[in-house]
Amino acid sequence: MRATRMQPESGWLGDVLGLVVMDMRQFFDNRLFAVSTLLTSVSMVLAFGAATDQMVSPAPTAATYFGFVFPGIIGAGIMFSCTYTVGYTVIIDRNRRTIEDLILSPLSYSGFLLARIIGVVLKCLFQFVLVLLLGVGVFDARIESVPMFTLGFFTACTAFAGLGILIATYTNEISFPAVVNIIVIPLMYFAGIFFPLDNLGTLGDVFDKLPLAVHVDMFRAATSADVSATGASVLAVAYSFLALSVAAWAFRRRIGHG
Repeated sequence: MRATRMQPESGWLGDVLGLVVMDMRQFFDNRLFAVSTLLTSVSMVLAFGAATDQMVSPAPTAATYFGFVFPGIIGAGIMFSCTYTVGYTVIIDRNRRTIEDLILSPLSYSGFLLARIIGVVLKCLFQFVLVLLLGVGVFDARIESVPMFTLGFFTACTAFAGLGILIATYTNEISFPAVVNIIVIPLMYFAGIFFPLDNLGTLGDVFDKLPLAVHVDMFRAATSADVSATGASVLAVAYSFLALSVAAWAFRRRIGHG
């Protein structure tokens, strides 16, 4: 019996928590991978914070250019971290035949995916907190709404984790990063991170409804007392449920057919 096989006597919840603990232990044991997940957001905060803090914001939602891009840096960091982290975890599980053990255990597909989602949220939380501390403590970024930040964090994590699971279900360790980049890099450039989407006219109205743009709007509202993101919040929750539902359906269908 492999070490990853779920023990029937531990119960469903115990198996889920056991997978989460194992996932976090492997994450921190692989220090290079753990550090690399922080680089995108942390390096962007340091670069933009140091170089653009005195630049004028292109929109009235922020006092400086850094204040304008900071919410987008948070959103992009969550997108890259969650998509890659959970995707590679699923691929490793498949290569190590952990998922075959899942089929023979009482955990079920939903328990397995729940454990992976909890794991990726915990991993991303370290990055999220570090970026907030840098932005607020070093570069004077503002936080006006903690609840909006919290909602945005959880919906972004689950939405992009669902995307990562979906892509990993149909790819391998070689093709996975290429497929992810084809999707997430355009999302980053057309999410209103670096410039207002109003500059793109009608196309900007379309791009503003994309998943990352919706979360950037939420984080931007959380840093400004004068910005509302009710519509973006509804879309964010919808994207979260949609991504998880499609990923769970595809994962079960794919794994169930070998």
